Amino acid sequence: MKLYVAYLWTSTSRYGDAQAELEEQRAAIARFVAYNDGRIAGEYTEEDSSWRSTWPRLAEAIARAKQVQGTLVIGKADRLVHNAAFTKMLVDSKVEFVCCDNHLFNHLTVHIFAVLAETDTERHSARTKAALNAAKAQGVKLGSAREGHWDGREDRRRAGIRKGQPKATRAAAEARSQKAREAYGGLMPGIIKMRQDGLTMAEIAERINAEGHLTRAGKPFSASMIVRLLQRAGRTESQPTTPPPEPPAAFSNPPLLHLDPATAGGAGEAVHH
Repeated sequence: MKLYVAYLWTSTSRYGDAQAELEEQRAAIARFVAYNDGRIAGEYTEEDSSWRSTWPRLAEAIARAKQVQGTLVIGKADRLVHNAAFTKMLVDSKVEFVCCDNHLFNHLTVHIFAVLAETDTERHSARTKAALNAAKAQGVKLGSAREGHWDGREDRRRAGIRKGQPKATRAAAEARSQKAREAYGGLMPGIIKMRQDGLTMAEIAERINAEGHLTRAGKPFSASMIVRLLQRAGRTESQPTTPPPEPPAAFSNPPLLHLDPATAGGAGEAVHH
């Protein structure tokens, strides 16, 4: 007996009687399974918008179908065939599936529907961006910038700013560091090697400049720039420490200066010993 895993979907936020919609799908799946002399080995229901990007219950249904080596039966594909994330998930799973309300949508044709869904998503995004840009060009304020949006909720706005600023600062710092790592990643092994060989920051900068390298701003490297790069790479500990020079031997025992007692009361003359 062939095993089937039922997958049902409904949007409770957009349609009237969600329970009646589910029962209709359940009945269609039961008829399909009975016609093929099969048995339902599991049922999974997804409740959300068709434009979502994650499908946790679909993932569970796919896993169950693979476990029992059965076929996934989708009660109603409807607009789901236009969702890029949904179709991609089915493509990647390589699971055998059928759809009760769209017999053309199956494991053999899902690749075509995936391409169409991706194209549809891109067109929808382009239309939305074009509409927003047109509204901005006409002076329309969008989002939280709309007039009256924060009326009576100024406390929430201030709380959001306080909460978001540290996060934004960290994100900006990380973005700068990431760009620096990408821009100077090829130079870092050489810089670290030169530093380990005892070259000063200025000498390293001079050698890099002589090789024709420039900073992201198009300027020559400086000693301070080399320091920052080593700090980002966590290599400041590799900087060699040079001990202070020994004093000259001639000054190791400086002569003592004494005054002659006979002339101590006058101008005095120094007597060296």
